[in-house]
Amino acid sequence: MKANEAPEKIYLFENPINGTPDDRWLSSRSSEDDIEYTRTDAFIDKALEWLCNNYDKYIRVIGSSIYSAYSDLCMDFQNDMKGE
Repeated sequence: MKANEAPEKIYLFENPINGTPDDRWLSSRSSEDDIEYTRTDAFIDKALEWLCNNYDKYIRVIGSSIYSAYSDLCMDFQNDMKGE
């Protein structure tokens, strides 16, 4: 199964017999107690999208030099999250 075919999130649920996470997963949450796992690439994409859409709330622009710093920030963030 390719990464883009896998669900973005999966959920482990508690085995009602012994109270431990079951070794099977679900593609949707069955209760608030389920443990949620997110695909790493989906998490990075979502985090990068947020960062790219909200950076201006945290960075003060002086002149027009922010563009290259912004681009470097996003690329460095993406590479760091991927472990590169």
